[in-house]
Amino acid sequence: MENRIDFKLMKRILECEACRKFKYVNLKKYPPICCFGEPLGKKAFVIGINPSRREYEPKEYVKKDRKYALKSQLQYFKKKPYGFFDEIARFFNDSEIGEKFGAGTVWDRVAILDLVKCVTIVGKDEQWNGLKTSEKNTIIGNCQHFLIEQLSPYRPELIIAYGKDVGMWFKSNKDPTYEEEFNFIANPRKLAFSYQLIYVPQRQGKHSRPEVNEVKAKIKEAILRARLRGGLND
Repeated sequence: MENRIDFKLMKRILECEACRKFKYVNLKKYPPICCFGEPLGKKAFVIGINPSRREYEPKEYVKKDRKYALKSQLQYFKKKPYGFFDEIARFFNDSEIGEKFGAGTVWDRVAILDLVKCVTIVGKDEQWNGLKTSEKNTIIGNCQHFLIEQLSPYRPELIIAYGKDVGMWFKSNKDPTYEEEFNFIANPRKLAFSYQLIYVPQRQGKHSRPEVNEVKAKIKEAILRARLRGGLND
């Protein structure tokens, strides 16, 4: 574990207490989450906004004890994950997409990171969406350098920005317009590598079948673009 290229960074994320005094963050009960599943070697990444307390309760999908936290996060998809990830998997369940991103299950091919590493709890049912914009910006400001540092060694070729706030971050806080739903974001955030980014709006329930097919079409378009550039050939 200690020989991982990202181990020191993961350790810093797990030990971070930048949001300790924020009233909606309980780091003792819900420590930070570095990743869901193994990010090394993946070409496709989905970036969400932040973890849910459901990852810890009631089945404890990830460990609260920081001694075992990283291992449980890296092995997250080796046991049945929280149902939210079934929705993400729908975008990649396609033979053509599978061929280009590697063999195995979706989670053998796709990595999941969050922009914000901490669980936020506003009320009984509200989490991130219950925060004020100023509060969101403060927490994102505390966390965003971790995501930038993570993406640098991973160097994904395709990133899906899942949800409006993640899309806004990749556009440097320019609001994604209605026309950009399920589309490539123009002028995404500059990182230390080349990548393609697709904005996918989050839904309260499930995405419709036409919406899922639209995302799949955009992923296939990204694969075609990568082929023209000579990428996705490993």
